[in-house]
Amino acid sequence: MTLLLALGACIAAIAVVAIIAIRLLLKKKSKELTLRIKSITPFQANQESSERTLRRENDSFFQDIESDLEQAFNGRYITFREGKQFMEYYIESFNEVNDFLKRIETFHVEPSETIAKFVSDFENLQWFIKNHNTRYTKEELDIHKDFFDHCLKYPLDKQQRRSIVSEEDNCLVVSSAGSGKTSSIVGKVKYLIEIKGVDPEKILLISYTNKAAAELTDRMGIEGLRGYTFHKLALNIIGQVTGQKPSICSNTDALFLKIYH
Repeated sequence: MTLLLALGACIAAIAVVAIIAIRLLLKKKSKELTLRIKSITPFQANQESSERTLRRENDSFFQDIESDLEQAFNGRYITFREGKQFMEYYIESFNEVNDFLKRIETFHVEPSETIAKFVSDFENLQWFIKNHNTRYTKEELDIHKDFFDHCLKYPLDKQQRRSIVSEEDNCLVVSSAGSGKTSSIVGKVKYLIEIKGVDPEKILLISYTNKAAAELTDRMGIEGLRGYTFHKLALNIIGQVTGQKPSICSNTDALFLKIYH
């Protein structure tokens, strides 16, 4: 009985020593990981997302993900594509750090402030992006208030202005007939040209009908810029490439019936 108690005490002592050794090892790993996080090369908005992030560069300094986001997109709208690229840039590092957090939690080892903030920032990245874009939109509307008040015959309303300053890759505007969609498009084009300095020849205006396309061209009144329908644009492109525009069938109903029969 005494031997068994002694053996049990030895096993318990070994277990305690092993736990202490593991905790010391994890604390050492925590310090190493903290240094690696501080050595991350800050994100560059135009770099490839596949690049490794945990590497050191003498001319770069990483503070945290939130600060990096603000610095990389200072004075810019963050599109969905860019936000995804930013997230992909840090995902490998996040997975590594998050896995480490799960390990140290088992042994009740407190992570460093740097590690904890890195994980917290990554998990809140979508909120940071949304907050950044909200601030950017408000600032842009405030700075260019006079432009939106006078760029058209009547001042644009708040919804129209928000759709105009959005720099998202795709912007869907849902509205009823006569609510100002064409005015929004005209305002967007003038905003791009007069405020953002975009070359009019770099802008493509597409509409569904000849009437709407003609109205866009007329209301723009800008040399080198006109509205197209999908068909007209396609015909022009074919004509430029082949040197000859295809003929258009005027009696499509009869043609479809003939094909059907």
